[in-house]
Amino acid sequence: MKKTAEIFFNTMPVLLCFLMPYGIILGPFVILWFISSLFLFDKERFFSGAKNPWFLIMFFFFLMHCLSGLFSDNKQEAVTGIENKLSFLAFPYFFFLYKMNDHTVKRMLIAFVSGCFFALIICVARATYIYFTSGANEFFYNLFSVLIHAGYFSMYMLFCILIVMFAYPKWFGKDKWVGIISYFLVLAFLIGIFLCASKIGYGTVVLVLIIAPIIKFKHRLNLKVFLISSAVLLAVFFAMIKVFPKPFERLNNVFTTLSADNIDKTSGESTAVRLLIWKESREIVKENFWLGVGTGDANDVLQERYRQNGLTGALEHNLNTHNQYFQTAIALGIVGLLIMLFLTFGVMIYAFVKKHILLALFSIIIILNFLVESMLQTQSGNLFFTGFLCLMLTHDVLKFRDI
Repeated sequence: MKKTAEIFFNTMPVLLCFLMPYGIILGPFVILWFISSLFLFDKERFFSGAKNPWFLIMFFFFLMHCLSGLFSDNKQEAVTGIENKLSFLAFPYFFFLYKMNDHTVKRMLIAFVSGCFFALIICVARATYIYFTSGANEFFYNLFSVLIHAGYFSMYMLFCILIVMFAYPKWFGKDKWVGIISYFLVLAFLIGIFLCASKIGYGTVVLVLIIAPIIKFKHRLNLKVFLISSAVLLAVFFAMIKVFPKPFERLNNVFTTLSADNIDKTSGESTAVRLLIWKESREIVKENFWLGVGTGDANDVLQERYRQNGLTGALEHNLNTHNQYFQTAIALGIVGLLIMLFLTFGVMIYAFVKKHILLALFSIIIILNFLVESMLQTQSGNLFFTGFLCLMLTHDVLKFRDI
């Protein structure tokens, strides 16, 4: 029985990582993973892991949502909010209270890269089929990324690029074919990010792919290499604007909105409505600084502010804060916000101090996306953030070799 439980315990997380980009309900797989863990209980490991500061912080964050939900007026929304945050209990449980072997962790990351690649193939094949059968162009934004929201898919693919760039050479350094495939995967994911046309996706990929090569090739960098690389990137960038102008129209909207003197409160354009929402969110945080309004009431309070101040675009689409820091502060108050800051900026600083490069770059991706999305309101954001955060806090995957 124990042998079977070990197989399930080491297979379920790999399957979860592979299926994450497809937007399907993954709860049953987590339940099977949990059931298998009961047969592998090790008292010493369990209680040792329960004392880990990272485990305690994430458990306390989950507990705050539960307690806050008890005092919320909207109980249904409170239950939904708590369900969304179950990953803050589940993944710390698996990674900190049990021994996850290095081979399984390696398979999880490879499965995630493979899952994202095949999800990209599905999106490209679907858009191509539609183009040749009806003439409609669906190689753009959410029309293209039909499995999960384009912003999340962009974030997933960027993390895949980092895995391929940093981990694959460590794990498969002697395999020539894996090296060739790695170049192909990076190119495919960059094209995928471009087609997703997520504004934050573009910004994140530019920043991260400036930082990442500097870290990886710091011993080989010189002024000549820097200038040539910069010239090539600029040439490619402007060529893409000429050949594929539509995705860049979304970026142009950002600059147009930011330069405007006044923003139309009825606007539903993504950048404009975010600026309006963030203004209202700041006021709500000031008014409920210490305890927040409750897990279940955060969105209700936001909707009421939209109604009072004429933000019809935000009200019509029932929008949340589109900023995870605001979302957490409104729901839980200052303590919840401090925990959220610690799990993002704090982890980034910790990773750089420990020279845990992949975790540091992952944190940068998370921070940038948290600034414009309430990522933890969705399964796609929760699983990605908590799953890979716990994985990398317990394993420095760049120290793995061919296991």
